Amino acid sequence: MPVFAFLYRPTRALNADELNERTQRIREWVLARRETGQVLVVSVFDKSGCLLRHDGDDTEHEASSLAGCTLVQAADLPAAMALARDFPGRRFGTDIEVRPVSTFLPPPVAAAQ
Repeated sequence: MPVFAFLYRPTRALNADELNERTQRIREWVLARRETGQVLVVSVFDKSGCLLRHDGDDTEHEASSLAGCTLVQAADLPAAMALARDFPGRRFGTDIEVRPVSTFLPPPVAAAQ
């Protein structure tokens, strides 16, 4: 089944109550979809980070506002978009970029001991 990346970009700051509620709703959303096999990998990024440019400028630039990434399985782009539309973070000002993943190497399966 095709894999898609959801790239999250917050558009506004949240107060502590909003942050806690968003975290809980997203956690529930992820766990429910992981059980069905739709969610493969979740990564939440720290706010700190640096951007190294490709043009030889070795100055460390401030990283973008990218907050995280989730890799999901969906039948096609419309199905991935439907899944993204249901993401609870959108109600808290998070934009989602949905991108097809052309190459996905799943994490290795732990060997039996």
